[in-house]
Amino acid sequence: MQWQVMRLLKQQIKQNILTGIGLLLLAACTVQQARLPPGTVPMAYVPTIMEEDRAQEIFVGLKEDYALDVTSLHSDELQAMFNNLAAAAGIKAVNWDVHLFDDPKMVDVRAIRGNHIFVWSGIFDVVESRDEIAGLLACEIAHSLARHNQPVEFNMATEILFGVTDVTASLGLMILSQGAIAVSGSGMSRWLYVEVADFDALDRVYDEQQVQEMADIAINILAYSDYSPASLLSFWKRAEADTKMKRRVKRLSRKISPAERVAYLKAAMQGMPLEQEQIAEPAAVDELASLSNNLL
Repeated sequence: MQWQVMRLLKQQIKQNILTGIGLLLLAACTVQQARLPPGTVPMAYVPTIMEEDRAQEIFVGLKEDYALDVTSLHSDELQAMFNNLAAAAGIKAVNWDVHLFDDPKMVDVRAIRGNHIFVWSGIFDVVESRDEIAGLLACEIAHSLARHNQPVEFNMATEILFGVTDVTASLGLMILSQGAIAVSGSGMSRWLYVEVADFDALDRVYDEQQVQEMADIAINILAYSDYSPASLLSFWKRAEADTKMKRRVKRLSRKISPAERVAYLKAAMQGMPLEQEQIAEPAAVDELASLSNNLL
């Protein structure tokens, strides 16, 4: 009898999850951010004490799963790259924390709210130059400056759906368990949606508008730095063409394919002002000229 109750409970929970998520998606659940004008590099955001504390909690949690690298040449190089990019973006490097984790199997770079950037050492196995790593760092800086990693804001219709789903799930669990299980309080559906929709800090998936804005900001940052904007494009073009590399960078790419990223970067580079092109390295200028000819 107990096994049957648990099986029914699992089925009910699964059904509630699917139904609730479906309704939330149909309701266009999140409030969309205002679109940033092309060519804009947003001002630095100063995180609150609560955001800094939360970022530190995530960092401490990651240290339990991955070895922190603070002594290698790669660690020093990353910090130097970030300092250069920070100067180009007009932000203070001392207000940010860049952490390198030693895990050759993990290819990823993540920026979270609270001005923390996490890099996993597998990234060094898929890049061909320092400029490519700098480009990937610039992308995460861009997401942070554009506030893409800020908390998800839900509209009123979604808040109502959250409440209805919470009540329905609580009643369903109580009935199926014959009163043995009682769930009170709110927030269950909100937490579930954030988890399933990849809105949590480390698994945040950005939408197409945010990736487009990121590409524009990152290219502008790179153009004013010591690194070639064209190298970032080269990285994703290589990932697009190489099946093995595409599999390795799947987590880094998230739900935006390498081909889509190439398209966004091409558009961003084509819109670069002439004075920025002149600041870029010669190789980048040649690549920009080639891209312009191909796109005309």
